[in-house]
Amino acid sequence: MKKIVYSGEGPKPLGVYSQGTVGGGLIFVSGQVPVDPKTGKFVKQDIKKQTRQVFKNIEKILVVEGAGLKDILKISAFLLNINDFKEMNEVFQEFFPVEPPARTTSIVKAFPPGVLIEIDAIALKP
Repeated sequence: MKKIVYSGEGPKPLGVYSQGTVGGGLIFVSGQVPVDPKTGKFVKQDIKKQTRQVFKNIEKILVVEGAGLKDILKISAFLLNINDFKEMNEVFQEFFPVEPPARTTSIVKAFPPGVLIEIDAIALKP
């Protein structure tokens, strides 16, 4: 049975999708961009700041289901610029210093203006 996940503390979806869904013991978090939920605006164009904001947004969605970043099994990261990979990876190390999740990183051609990264996640539901 599918359940929709919504966190009032996370950013509102920018399109026709749910923040996340739950099914089969897993939480699927939709792609998150670096929106500050308090202002509704994108954080400054700095890959480290944007990556940190994205993880904060993902965490706010996971906590609704009693999960956290430690429960993430798989991440898909999408970067606008391959030159940001090293700094993005450094932020991943901050959030996942041990036992990091599986990850795919892809380079995309375009994002909304000011956006450098988008990340989605699949986590275990505790």
